[in-house]
Amino acid sequence: MPEKSIREMNKLQRRHYSLAARTFRAAIAGAVILGVVALLIGLGLYAFALGSRYIGDAYNLTRSAASIINKVTDPEPLCSEVMARYNALTEEQKKNAEKDAPPSFADITEREDYKLISGILLDFLNSSDVYDIYLAMYVEDGYRLVYILDPAEGDEDYCHPGEWDSVPKKETERFLNADGERRTYYIDKTENDGWLGTSGIPLYRENGEIYAFILADVSMQNVINGMKSFLLQYTLSMFVLVNAVAVLMALHMKKKLVDPVNRIAEAAGEYIKNKKDGNNPTDTFKNLSIRTGDEIENLALTMADMENDLADYEKNLAEITKEKERVGAELALAQRIQADMLPNVFPAFPERKDFDIYASMTPAKEVGGDFYDFFLTDEDHLCIVIADVSGKGVPAALFMMMTMIMIQNNAMSGKSPGEVLRSVNDQICSNNREEMFVTVWLGKLDLRTGVLVWANAGHEYPVFKDADGSFEFDRSRHGIVIGAFPDRHYEEFEKTLSSGSKLFVYTDGVPEAKREDGDMFELHRILKALVGSEDGTPKEIVGSVASAINEFVSNDPQFDDITMLCVHYIGKKEDEKMKNVKEITVDATIANIDTVTDFINAELENLDCPPKAEIQIDVAIDELFGNIAKYAYDQKTGSATVQIEVEDDPTAVVITFIDSGRPFDPLNEVEEPDITLSAEDRKIGGLGVFLVKKTMDGVSYEYKDGKNILKIRKNI
Repeated sequence: MPEKSIREMNKLQRRHYSLAARTFRAAIAGAVILGVVALLIGLGLYAFALGSRYIGDAYNLTRSAASIINKVTDPEPLCSEVMARYNALTEEQKKNAEKDAPPSFADITEREDYKLISGILLDFLNSSDVYDIYLAMYVEDGYRLVYILDPAEGDEDYCHPGEWDSVPKKETERFLNADGERRTYYIDKTENDGWLGTSGIPLYRENGEIYAFILADVSMQNVINGMKSFLLQYTLSMFVLVNAVAVLMALHMKKKLVDPVNRIAEAAGEYIKNKKDGNNPTDTFKNLSIRTGDEIENLALTMADMENDLADYEKNLAEITKEKERVGAELALAQRIQADMLPNVFPAFPERKDFDIYASMTPAKEVGGDFYDFFLTDEDHLCIVIADVSGKGVPAALFMMMTMIMIQNNAMSGKSPGEVLRSVNDQICSNNREEMFVTVWLGKLDLRTGVLVWANAGHEYPVFKDADGSFEFDRSRHGIVIGAFPDRHYEEFEKTLSSGSKLFVYTDGVPEAKREDGDMFELHRILKALVGSEDGTPKEIVGSVASAINEFVSNDPQFDDITMLCVHYIGKKEDEKMKNVKEITVDATIANIDTVTDFINAELENLDCPPKAEIQIDVAIDELFGNIAKYAYDQKTGSATVQIEVEDDPTAVVITFIDSGRPFDPLNEVEEPDITLSAEDRKIGGLGVFLVKKTMDGVSYEYKDGKNILKIRKNI
């Protein structure tokens, strides 16, 4: 690229960088490249053909020699004897034998079969163009070629029986794996003789084992000399041809390409000048009348159309830009609203030491259809939700927020996971004209006992890790997706988590994350990423899976929303639970209200409870225990248990009222009084429970195992 723009160049520089000059240089370069490629191909074919001929001659020579030797004598005893003596040498003797055979081989040359075979090979050597023909054996120990018989006795390169040369590993393996049917050869450059090609045929024992090779070396110098001559002649011919072709191509391209392009460029300059002068030209490119019948003519016609359309485009551009900015701002706002809908501050419950939780959601578009949620329905129960709405973008995000609110409202009412999904499904099906649906995994974790109850509406399998185990999928049966059919039952499943257990849930964007080649991340890669981060925190575990996904898909675009959530259940140690909980069991009678109050106050005094908080707690005890005494057993007498538990950071007391009376939820079944009315106009009842809700820092109810369990929590 030139450092200056064309407007900064002088006349000589413009000519150098002109399209005509570049076309000529491109023609020269193209012709040269074509010539070089043709030269390389020609040289390759020439070298291959000539080399194959030499190698073939050497191979055929060894076959003929082997055939004659096998007819007149058996070379196996000679070969076996030499190799036996070689193998009997010490490593030091073998090392010395690289230059000169040990004395133990001196008598080999006196054998009759040695002399007979040597004579046969010498005849073949003298009657052919091969460099040498000899009998030898490859050994893998040190990758050596051990000479057995060399007929060229008296030559300076003569090799005695037992001498050896180091050879490449590839050559050794190639010959030792020869089958005797196909031509076996190896070409290598030697220090003294230059390029040599070695070919030969193996000799086999009766059991099929190779015991020696008849090998022939052929000099490849003739191939190299032929290539040099071919290269010189071809280069001279190509030089003349390349220049002629380049000149003709440049002249043709100037007429058909460069001149019309220059005319279009001049017209473009005239058009810009007219625009600057305030004119609105409409026929600058039309008057060119270029008739090349190719893309250049099409370019001129396109420029003429552009000239006519540009004025209208300029009028619409301002409105289009304004509308685009408005849509972008609304999408950004929708993204922030959606992000704010999801829990996004971590740690989410810094005061809780009995569990840890982390989640992330990465939408495929500006806004997504995935969502997660987690919240405490009371002090001892954590609700966990992860869901995936059909579709993506703004419609899915709106449906997501509606579903999320419905699930939270139903879960906070004390319903079990299966009941929540059933209720939400009925609500959505009653008005679902767009026929959208959502998959949901909903779990409720008892933080005291570790019991997790969940229901699955067509969502992905959860992954559990026991405290002393590894992550494993739970493949419990799915229910149907939310929004498909009304009045559906959702089966509930239960698992008890021990201290240290972990739960990982996700949307289908995780296993279905895919590259452009279509390969998906799939479940086995999820498990691999989880197993590699078993000891990490929930945030580290989610991050590990996210990193594995990013590494898998690389820079390919994201096809679906990716949402993950991980919970680490820690629980409380048994000794901590027992030392912080005290209880009393009495008959549920009005007379025992004072007994229960005194029991609680004795514990509050040990905590230096402020008087105001103590009075509020006493009022709550009077109201709640009085209700049990009056209504729980329908005028019969039953027992009631009251527990007090002390919590730290912040300091608080949790008082639990337990009775076996009829099921009754005072938090939802008792109508709150309208305190804006006067005492005469208000309905009777509900005021006591209302005061308890207002004065306590937490109130919850559940009916479990045939018992009403009502808890109040007060920070002190």
